[in-house]
Amino acid sequence: MIHYRPLGPIAAISFDLDDTLYDNAPVIRQAEQQLQDWLAQRVKLREDSYGYFQGWRQRVLQENPELAHDTTASRHRALVRGLGALGVSQAEGLADAAMAHFLEWRSRCDINPQVHQLLAELASRRPLVAISNGNADIDRLGLGSYFKAAFHAGGSRQMKPSPDLFIAAAQQLKLTPQAILHVGDHLREDIEGALGAGFQTAWYNPDGLALKDQAKGKLLPHFEFQTLDSLRQLL
Repeated sequence: MIHYRPLGPIAAISFDLDDTLYDNAPVIRQAEQQLQDWLAQRVKLREDSYGYFQGWRQRVLQENPELAHDTTASRHRALVRGLGALGVSQAEGLADAAMAHFLEWRSRCDINPQVHQLLAELASRRPLVAISNGNADIDRLGLGSYFKAAFHAGGSRQMKPSPDLFIAAAQQLKLTPQAILHVGDHLREDIEGALGAGFQTAWYNPDGLALKDQAKGKLLPHFEFQTLDSLRQLL
C-alpha cells in the first residue's frame, strides 16, 4: 500500500463495480455471446452479427451523442435499428426481450469469496454504495445485501469522471463528499472523477502498475493498494 495524501475521517465508502470487485471482461464476453445466440434462434442474422450490431451502436452514438452516457439505452437503440434494417417487423419488442436477456447474463458472475467477506465486514461498520458507469445489477451479482444503494450512469446522470454519480451518492448518504472514500480501478473515471467531486480516493492496482507511467489520470489518489487484505487492514 502506498499513501499519497493524508486520509481524513471516513464515514462511508463507495465502490466501483466492473474490474474492481470482479473481472468484467469475461462477463461481457459471455453476455455478448448469449445475446447473439439468443437472437440467432429468432432472426436470420448476418455472419458477423456482433460486428453488425456494433456498427449500429456506433452509428446510434454518432447520431445521439448523449447516449454515450447510457450503455443500456445505446445498446437497445442499436438493436432496434439493426433488427429493423434486417426486416424484422416487431423490432422494438424483440429488442426489449433481447436486452432483458443480455442484462440477465451481464450480471452473472462468480464473485470471489474474499470480496464477499470484505464487503460484509465493511458494511457492518460503514454504509456502502456502488457507483458504476456500467449496467451490472448488484442484486443479480449477489452483492445487493452489502450496499445501501447503487448509482449508474444514464438518463440525466453522466458517466464518471463527471461528478453526477458521486454527487448523487453523497446526497443519498446525507454526507459531505470529503467524508466518503471511493474505491476503484480506473485512474481517470474513478480517482480523478471522485477527487473532482470532493471524495477521498483509493486506487485498486492489483497488477502493481507504476502510477507515473499511467496516462489515464492526472490526479494522485489518497492511496493505492494491490490486495483486498490490505484494504481491509486499513479500513
